[in-house]
Amino acid sequence: GGGSSWDRSRTPAPRGGGGHSDSGLPSDVRAFMDQTGIDWWCGEVLKRLSLFQRQQVIKEMANMQSVRNPSGVVMSRVRQTVDVGELISIFVDLNELDRGVQDKLYALTPDQQVQVISPGIYLQNVRNPSTAVKSRINNVLAGKEAVHR
Repeated sequence: GGGSSWDRSRTPAPRGGGGHSDSGLPSDVRAFMDQTGIDWWCGEVLKRLSLFQRQQVIKEMANMQSVRNPSGVVMSRVRQTVDVGELISIFVDLNELDRGVQDKLYALTPDQQVQVISPGIYLQNVRNPSTAVKSRINNVLAGKEAVHR
């Protein structure tokens, strides 16, 4: 659980705490989360952007009252705003991936990296994010979709 801004989120914050706390969020991100009801992990992604990038995304989202999946909309804007390398860094940081998986991820081409993160930048409902990402990488290298539906 945690602070009041997490309570509206559909995705619970990680159990271990994982360094995710409301106090580390810049005030503009916290206000945006309260206003839009985006998931906590989406706030964590915004926090990792430069101030300029964050302002671009937030400005574009100013009229987002009636959106069904605000976190999804924010993430599509983030993908348009930052390059693949930055997204991969956020992906690694957010999911606390182990070194071996990081090395495999950075060894991929930018197109393959996009395929690995496209099912979702935050891994939900997985016991071990590193194992899940390793599986995504192996699927992409085998020419399959990162996550079998």
